[in-house]
Amino acid sequence: MFKRIKKLYEVETNTGECNFYFIQGIGVVEMISGSEQLRIQSVFYTPDIDRNVLSFDQLITRGYTVKFMGDKCKIYPTFSIPTIDKRNDITCYSREDEVGNIEKEEMLRSENEYEKFKNDYLNSYFESLNISLEEPDWNVMILQAMSFNEFQDCKALMDMLEDDGYVGKYKFFIEKKFEDMVDWFLKVKLEINSRPLPAFAENNRKISLLDLYLVVKREGGDRRVTDNHMWAVISKDMGLEYNDGELMRLMYAMYLDVLVYYYKVKSTKEVATEKEIKEDIGVKRRTRSMEMEASTSMQSREEQEQAADEHYAFFAGNDWYGLKRLKQRKKFNFKRAEKAVNEANESVQKHSRKEN
Repeated sequence: MFKRIKKLYEVETNTGECNFYFIQGIGVVEMISGSEQLRIQSVFYTPDIDRNVLSFDQLITRGYTVKFMGDKCKIYPTFSIPTIDKRNDITCYSREDEVGNIEKEEMLRSENEYEKFKNDYLNSYFESLNISLEEPDWNVMILQAMSFNEFQDCKALMDMLEDDGYVGKYKFFIEKKFEDMVDWFLKVKLEINSRPLPAFAENNRKISLLDLYLVVKREGGDRRVTDNHMWAVISKDMGLEYNDGELMRLMYAMYLDVLVYYYKVKSTKEVATEKEIKEDIGVKRRTRSMEMEASTSMQSREEQEQAADEHYAFFAGNDWYGLKRLKQRKKFNFKRAEKAVNEANESVQKHSRKEN
């Protein structure tokens, strides 16, 4: 869309803490408003934004008039300058097109320089930013320290992507690690070296694999997207055109399909293992509960027996051996006691009569 473009490295930080809009260039964009073709001056080129955004306030500042009609608007240039732009007989390009193509090629060649600028800016930004009483942001440090030596490392990063708030706050760092993860998975795990990273579409348009993964996951996975013929929608959500839907499907199949499959299998196994562990713990708890109930029942019976033993007499001597025999309990014979009392009474009465 850019007719002319120049390098311009700036950062927009007004969106909030840890959210950045990295500006890579500034130029002139052609767009259609109604039946007229307009040129918008001083448009920022920000690769991280997946939508073409026109700011109403900035358009007014640039000297345009914007009129709204229902859910549509029309833009009128306040000032217009006629230009003479002849076409080259050999290339069939206009002079402006030739200059614009040269500028675009220079922009693409400066990709590494642009990435270095972003990294330098972020390093200085977080050094100057006081977070939690000048403590470092451990999330950033963890992401920067992550390395991929086995698939469990890949799963750890993909588990982090389940938190939308976390992804939104640290997307810049996650995006770089996500590409590193895909690169390790393809080259080391699958031993595939024919798929270049970063991934590019036609006209050197960079494809964010993280965005592709998140958009497809949000729609329920690649199978659901394919069954519902939604790849054109995925393409539009990625900031591309509807006719790039098939390209997005191929990109997903080439870079992410097997990775996501491995992740789902690994997650399913862990869930199954966790379920088995929980079931084992449940069995042990039930067994322990039954043992405790049996012990409680036994103890209850002993207490009942002990309560019944209160009706028993203890026969023991006053010495040590007598105390040891305290556990030998005999039931008190009330009839025998009654007979002994009666015999004693009779004996007393008999002797008393003799004395009289």
